[in-house]
This record gives sequence, structure tokens and C-alpha cells, in this order.
Amino acid sequence: MFKGLSVKREKAVMPKDYGNLTPKVVELLKKNPGQTIKELAKQLKVNRSFLAGYLKALEEHGYIKSKNIGPAKVYFKKENSKGEEK
Repeated sequence: MFKGLSVKREKAVMPKDYGNLTPKVVELLKKNPGQTIKELAKQLKVNRSFLAGYLKALEEHGYIKSKNIGPAKVYFKKENSKGEEK
């Protein structure tokens, strides 16, 4: 029916840095790796739905990585991530 039709998936667009959120996320994951969206949202005082999209963009741009553990998705700072100052 749709032969030859391909869908190109593009990277999530990085939202404008919501109050310097990127370095805050990276720092939280550096101090306490393996946090869930719920845990991060509580510490950052942001909406979980917003944060889910933000974390997806951060992961696609190489700042963090995620891992599914059972029903939960947990997040880690990626080694030598872009959000870390040297």
C-alpha cells in the first residue's frame, strides 16, 4: 500500500534552555545517577511531561543516556557529556 514510502526521523529539537536546565540535569545525574523522570522533576520543580521531552532531546544530543529497568526509565550522565565543564 505505501511501498517506497520512508519516514525520516529527525532529532528532537533542543528547547531554549529553560532557566539553565541542562547543566542542572547533568549535575543531578552526576551526583546521583539512575534517577527517574519523577525524581528529577521533583528536584527541578518542573512538569514531568515537559521534562520527559527535554530529557529525550538531551539524550539525542549526547548529554545524557537512559536505560529501561522494568517499567521505569532511568537516566545517567553520559561520560564526557556536552553539559559538563572541564
